[in-house]
Amino acid sequence: MEVGRHPDDRALAALVGELSVRDPDFRLWWAGHRVRGPRQLSKTYLHPVAGGITLDVQQFSVDTQPDQQLVAYTAPPGSPSQQALHGLLQRAREGDS
Repeated sequence: MEVGRHPDDRALAALVGELSVRDPDFRLWWAGHRVRGPRQLSKTYLHPVAGGITLDVQQFSVDTQPDQQLVAYTAPPGSPSQQALHGLLQRAREGDS
């Protein structure tokens, strides 16, 4: 998983290379598993008040519950989508007054 998270890490690449050369079991395990880090994903929603909002999506595994995931949606800082979310929050707060 660390190699998937840090594909440009030379020390990790060297470790994988050394293990691949020295350990036949590791070679088989490494070749047989597709390990990757979280993929980048974004979704665009059309909100009736705010219009189009594009959010980055992060999916986190729950180690103790393999069938569950925690999903977080965030707007890039300073983006029009972040401004739209702030506007919606402000409208909701004004409605509570």
